[in-house]
Amino acid sequence: MGVPVPGLETAFIALGTAVAKTACDVWMGNNKFLSGVSSALIGFGGDRLTQSRAQRSFRRIWEQAADLLSARLEPLIDKEFRDLPANEVRAAVDAVRTTFDNAELTEADLFAQDLDAGYLERFLREQDPTRKERAGLSGAGGLYDLLLKQSCAYLIETVQALPIATSGSALAELLGRDRQILDELAKLLERVPIRRGEDDFELNYRQLVANRLDHVEFFGATLEESSRRYSLSVAYLNLTVSGDFRLPNRVTAPSGLARVDQVLASTDRLFIRGEAGLGKTTLLQWIAVQCVRQSFSGRLEPWNRMTPFFIPLRRHAAGSLPSPELFLDEVGRNIAAEMPRDWVHRRLRSGQAIVLIDGVDELADDRREEARTWLRSLVAAFPRARYVVTSRPAAAPPTWLGGEEFTVAELEPMSRADVPVFIGRWHDAMRDQSTRTSERQDLDECERQLKKAFGEHRHLRLLAGYPLLCALLCALNRDRGAELPKNRMELYDVALQMMLERRDSERRITGTLTLSRTDKKVLLRDLAYWLIRNDRASAPSERVRERIRKKLASMAQISADAETVYRLLLERSGLIREPVEGNTDFVHRSFQEFLAADQAVENDDIGVLIANAYTDIWSEVVVMAAGHASVRQREELLSGLLDRSDGDFHRDALRLVAAACMETSPELSPRLRHRVREATAALLPPKTMEAANVLARTGSFTLDLLARSTPIEENEVAATIRAAALIGDPAALSLIARFKKDTRNVVAMELFRAFEQFDPLEYTREVLVGSWHADTFLAVDDPDFIRILPMLKQLKHLSLAFAQTDAPIRLAFVSQMPALTEIDLVSGRFDLSPLTGLPASLTVRISPQVTVTARPGFGPTLVQLP
Repeated sequence: MGVPVPGLETAFIALGTAVAKTACDVWMGNNKFLSGVSSALIGFGGDRLTQSRAQRSFRRIWEQAADLLSARLEPLIDKEFRDLPANEVRAAVDAVRTTFDNAELTEADLFAQDLDAGYLERFLREQDPTRKERAGLSGAGGLYDLLLKQSCAYLIETVQALPIATSGSALAELLGRDRQILDELAKLLERVPIRRGEDDFELNYRQLVANRLDHVEFFGATLEESSRRYSLSVAYLNLTVSGDFRLPNRVTAPSGLARVDQVLASTDRLFIRGEAGLGKTTLLQWIAVQCVRQSFSGRLEPWNRMTPFFIPLRRHAAGSLPSPELFLDEVGRNIAAEMPRDWVHRRLRSGQAIVLIDGVDELADDRREEARTWLRSLVAAFPRARYVVTSRPAAAPPTWLGGEEFTVAELEPMSRADVPVFIGRWHDAMRDQSTRTSERQDLDECERQLKKAFGEHRHLRLLAGYPLLCALLCALNRDRGAELPKNRMELYDVALQMMLERRDSERRITGTLTLSRTDKKVLLRDLAYWLIRNDRASAPSERVRERIRKKLASMAQISADAETVYRLLLERSGLIREPVEGNTDFVHRSFQEFLAADQAVENDDIGVLIANAYTDIWSEVVVMAAGHASVRQREELLSGLLDRSDGDFHRDALRLVAAACMETSPELSPRLRHRVREATAALLPPKTMEAANVLARTGSFTLDLLARSTPIEENEVAATIRAAALIGDPAALSLIARFKKDTRNVVAMELFRAFEQFDPLEYTREVLVGSWHADTFLAVDDPDFIRILPMLKQLKHLSLAFAQTDAPIRLAFVSQMPALTEIDLVSGRFDLSPLTGLPASLTVRISPQVTVTARPGFGPTLVQLP
């Protein structure tokens, strides 16, 4: 740079202050409590803060935020602008400050565009009345462009970093955390990449993906508005999948099980199948956010350079499947017009893209072949790109993408060890955005009580295996104390009560239109059933409004028009949404099915339910209808399913649906119960895991039938073990123990999987001790189970994979296992010092996901995997 001009540092401080002021304007506009406060530079907000200390804290946060911003902006001149005369640098800095000072930006402008830095930059340029004067910047024009781009990116992160205060006391507590807030802001600003030249679009897109997808919405919408959304990054739990994997680094796949990140590192094409509520969509969002935030490590580190494209197929249920140039429709539609020519195609061809395709099952049955053809054409055209596809099992068999060399993974329910970790992370996410100490203390107590309840009540443990239901239980526990539902039907019913009535009434939210919970439920269940009948996951919003208009014709108590009612349901029910402008769907298909079943029963459409029960779109609706039905309707429904199954081509599917109805049926005649029992016996031994899962829902009703069956084939034995384990009755132990000498791998996988469904000591004594497999290999993912390991004196190979522990796991137990020759440390924190003095013939393989806090002085062979 030329001769320094006095005041350049001051100019950058003034620029940082202008950016901070604009960020505060936006934050206060989005902050309902502060929406009326004028923002006169850093002195704003004092009229709402009655204590001088709070006023000083408020000013200090924004003054130091201004310093942080200026400190990030000033180094931008050190590279390609270092030779620019200092007076021109000063002119560019002052011009950017003027652009911000002249801005009249509201939160509506910014939040309507999904917090898009590119949109903010264009808006500021267009609104700046001095924009013609920028033509006189000469060589400093490039610096102006760079400083404006980067300032917009920093402003977005600043607004995102600030919690929302909902009252004066909450704001005062928030201000008491000023150091914590500023430290977090500094970290966020350091993470923002510098925007230069052609890479600007990629960086803007990445920031949009992070802002749009790094949240979980709706669950937890109980006490505070801010609880409607919480950080996915904080709450996410690394899920478990099963399948035939070839994992990297020779770390053994524990009994055919692996964490998702391990499998992602082993394949470029992954097809994930999983039941509703297991977290398929959340998983894809997590992958996208990890990519754009460059948070992957170890074997997945190369994924940090990937560009993710998230494509939920439900958005295309009524239209064409997207070509590559339309891949931005879900997340980047606001910047799509700025996309460089062939940008998506170039990312796909280079192998620097990952295509995340969600919900094959959410397309109508007659469109799934079209989806497979579309996906095959993508893979053929762009073979170097990575692909992850999800579906419910009933909609697509494991071989659905076999010709394209996809690895198939079955998403598993959370283990007994995973559930308390998930509960802790859910509450961490709530605490992370809480502004009051008392609220965080209440969350601490809610977490403690809920974990205690899960330890004491088996019905809660059964529900909690599904992240969807576990998150809902966390929210309900926070909302209702310890009064938690006892079964799935009651859980959904209580959730609807909370969302349709209690959430607004307890927070005293009123509007020009008030609908009762019954009114809302009548309208929503009519909409849900209409969608199911038409094989739709979503519909054009105008069609939805027309459906509401027709229903209102029979609801004389509501005088409002269909548009007003639609807006209220969209904005206040928490059940429907417009994920894409002009298209409406339910937030989760499970609630759509629950409401549709209620409407079918109200219509007395038992024949319709029976006729469609064998299809994957209707089967869950039928199961829930059995719970909603009267005694007469339930008898008619189950009798009809069994009668039709006697000669129908879909016999087994109908009998499985009838068996599944036992889970939701509170009352059934002895005669019909006997008929279901006979029909269920005809399905035994189960031949698939889907059948095993359905049979397990019937509870101990099926256990005697399983005990009398004689499975022979490998898949039959494995499915029998799965069903018995999921039933969870202690009497199932003797049934499972019958197969402990079976040497087939799939059987071994199920024997180890069953371990977590029972008391570990009892299961070890009854099943594992003397087992052919337990002598060879055992995988453990719950630290509480370590105490049983010394009982397995003949065990040769041990795999340890722990999601989270309060303290490092000490491997002292290894000295009591004389036959042990291999230990795989897959994930977790470990203290290896107790291994000192053990023979070098013992090999300990350590994966990149492991943290070692202490190593042995000498002894076994340690292999640090790359």
